[in-house]
Amino acid sequence: MKNIRTKIGIIGLILLAGISTVSAQESTTLQFMKGMPQSDLQNPSLHNDSSLVVVGLPGLSGMYFDFNSDFAVNDLIHKGTGMLADSLVLDINKFHSKLKATNSVEQHLTVPLFYLGIRSNKSFFSFGVSEKEVAQFTFDKSLVTFLKDGNAPYMGQNFDLGNLEINAFHYREFAFGYSNDLIKNKLTIGAKVKLLYGKSAVQTEKMNLKVETAADGSYLNLNSDMKVNISAPVAVEYDQDGYFSDLKNDNFDAANYLQQRGNTGIAFDFGAVYKITPKITVSGSIVDLGKISFKKDVTSINQVSTYKWEGVDFSNSVDDSKANYVDPSDLFDNELDKMKASFKPKKSDVGTEAFNVTIPTKMYLGGTYQVTKKFDIGLLDRLYKNGAISENTVTLSANAMLGNFFSLTGSYSMIDQSYNNLGLGMGLRLGFMQLYFVSDNLMALANPAKAQFVNARFGMNFLFGRKKSTATE
Repeated sequence: MKNIRTKIGIIGLILLAGISTVSAQESTTLQFMKGMPQSDLQNPSLHNDSSLVVVGLPGLSGMYFDFNSDFAVNDLIHKGTGMLADSLVLDINKFHSKLKATNSVEQHLTVPLFYLGIRSNKSFFSFGVSEKEVAQFTFDKSLVTFLKDGNAPYMGQNFDLGNLEINAFHYREFAFGYSNDLIKNKLTIGAKVKLLYGKSAVQTEKMNLKVETAADGSYLNLNSDMKVNISAPVAVEYDQDGYFSDLKNDNFDAANYLQQRGNTGIAFDFGAVYKITPKITVSGSIVDLGKISFKKDVTSINQVSTYKWEGVDFSNSVDDSKANYVDPSDLFDNELDKMKASFKPKKSDVGTEAFNVTIPTKMYLGGTYQVTKKFDIGLLDRLYKNGAISENTVTLSANAMLGNFFSLTGSYSMIDQSYNNLGLGMGLRLGFMQLYFVSDNLMALANPAKAQFVNARFGMNFLFGRKKSTATE
């Protein structure tokens, strides 16, 4: 019973991390959409809109969110077959077979606060302010292996459950961009400098679990080694022995939180676009090359401990008419209290120190072939890097401008090990106003349980001085 509860608890944690982060990596469908100013988010030298002035306002210029996982909910919980056809079943074997050595669940959210782009002759200047948030949960396959097989195969051995990581941070970005058409209609280069102000962060420096089982199966030792860094306007409370007891934010002031600039960083974007022939154009960029140093309201919590499990004695929990009867639930509660006491984090003896967070870096390499003046085919490869996690996406897109007011893009993407990603991008001009929507995986809307990736960007742009004769539009 205890083993079942433990399995359910850990599986629940994995699912909760996935479900609770269903919400931010930039859309690859977006990059070659015609008439879209947001193309410079992925390459500072790529401008698919010819407007002289582009304005984005808070709450209107668009929000972006995405969720990416190495597994789908359907890999773990799905409809049964045969006598269980009407039920949902927990399929640990299937879930285990889908996992890689290290698995991640990631989420990003971007809320633009302001954007201004100005074109002058061969140059383009831009300034943007955005709120950004990133969350990542990773775990090793060995953890699920132990849940699936139990400890029987490892009697008298140490079994490494691997590392768990929970990393999340929120920051504000001030981006200054410049691009120049060095060789007219041939070569354009661009760059952005981004000033970053971190608001809060949780960084798992280490969180390792190991299990030692006695040769005769009489006990099981669970060893843990953990250190977590936190930067947030919260008060961490400890008991008289220095062990973590509570986390409070009774005096939290939202205005001070959003305005504080104690955690600073810098990042850079670089890009280039080169027209090989009148019909073939190639482009490449590296985006978000930088980090943030968190120095304000920093706390480090560590914990090294061993919990010895020797089973639960149910001999006095059979007959409730006896005076020495013990309720089974009390036994579990007592054991849970022992476990909590064993794994209680302690304040770091080293003291509080600043820690650095590297923001996820993206590299793009792609090109387009112009079929007609207002229709082209695009191919894009993106490499995403966040700590130890790397992910590659290849996107094939068809991009059209219908008339002078409607932009339409259809795409197919291979995202790491996910192959059922059909995307759609639409942009509608109503005078100087443009409404748009972009997503890389519409299939996720039809069957969320099978989706490993979902994202969307939507909003409104204000465009002035557009050149209607430009082929990109």
